Amino acid sequence: MEIPRQFQQLIDDVEELLARMDDEHSPQLDQLRTRIETAVSRLNRSGRSTAAQVRRYAGVADDYITGYPRTAFATGILIGGLLGFLLSTRSSD
Repeated sequence: MEIPRQFQQLIDDVEELLARMDDEHSPQLDQLRTRIETAVSRLNRSGRSTAAQVRRYAGVADDYITGYPRTAFATGILIGGLLGFLLSTRSSD
């Protein structure tokens, strides 16, 4: 989880820099400021929608496991066995 923290720090630093340069006005700086604000806004919306998707999928998985515990257990065993088989054949190459 270090990358999201570093990414948020980068966004905070850029926003602080924009705030410090608020009294500086030139067409290039105004254009750059607009592009950065648009990118930060887009990233924030993307992060929120990704988090919402993860919560929704986690809820679906929880409902499935709660509703069909034996099937979920068997599926977990099957997936675990398949992964173990694939890893063991890969390491023996």
